[in-house]
Amino acid sequence: MTLLVPFGVAAVICLLIFPSVIRLLRRARMGQLIREEGPAAHLGKAGTPTAGGVVFLLVGLVLFVILDRTPIGALVLLALLLAGGLGFADDYAAIRGNRNLGLKARQKIVGQLLIGALLGYLAYRWNLTRQLVPFDGWRELGAWMVPVGAVAFAAGSNAFNLTDGSDGLAGGAGAIAFGSLALIAVLQQRPAAGWMAAALAGCLTGFLFYNAFPARIFMGDTGSLALGTALVAAAIGTGFLWYLPLLAIVFVVETVSVIAQVASFKLTGKRIIKMSPLHNHFIVSGWRETRIAATFWAGSAAAALISLLIARPGPVS
Repeated sequence: MTLLVPFGVAAVICLLIFPSVIRLLRRARMGQLIREEGPAAHLGKAGTPTAGGVVFLLVGLVLFVILDRTPIGALVLLALLLAGGLGFADDYAAIRGNRNLGLKARQKIVGQLLIGALLGYLAYRWNLTRQLVPFDGWRELGAWMVPVGAVAFAAGSNAFNLTDGSDGLAGGAGAIAFGSLALIAVLQQRPAAGWMAAALAGCLTGFLFYNAFPARIFMGDTGSLALGTALVAAAIGTGFLWYLPLLAIVFVVETVSVIAQVASFKLTGKRIIKMSPLHNHFIVSGWRETRIAATFWAGSAAAALISLLIARPGPVS
């Protein structure tokens, strides 16, 4: 029941303040720019306020100070703020440069790896290295958390970013993933480990009222990079890092679809799907964005249930 407090407070705050944030972003001319090579259906989204993810950073900071202040919460908050800062720089560079691409790919991945290495080091220093290994129980990762963390945080950041391309899709899938990690903390009999995850699930639930089709605001890289990184931090905090690819299967599939598409085109000159990431394939195939979001949410919910059934998280041993 204690996790309903951060969830509910975050959801209500987002429901109340996003209308004002939308107006502020419009006045600041923080409108989304659309890639020419993307789905034609997205051209009508041009000018929709973006970088709304800054709200997640602010709400997360306030709720951490008021409700949390644990090492696990601090790791999630730092992941949110550091990656959110990188994402905001990317959003700002894109909009002010009047082009869809902001920071160069090399700059972004270097930034993500550096942030990931720092967070991995902090997880090591704060003794958050005990992880639940599939079919093998709890095992100590030790100093390996630093390089593993660098890769995991960068991968999570990019995966969330790639998934955030259809109204409501990433927001709903993210809410399910964060909510599941909060539930895992309860099943481990340490609900405090899930406070920040519950708060971010609440943020995304409130955000969905304005991001579901037709979206009135986008989270931008400010939100997607921050949330992807925070999701990995929350998984580390609950010892669920090795199960995260299953729990976050929608984000994994979206990422794999891009990698497979690029590899296939370079090797054979042929595309395996109409357009990547996978949600774009369905958009150009004529699916409505509401149907895409609902289908991917269902996949996220199924993955969460399977993860819980397989892992059977109990008290940390």
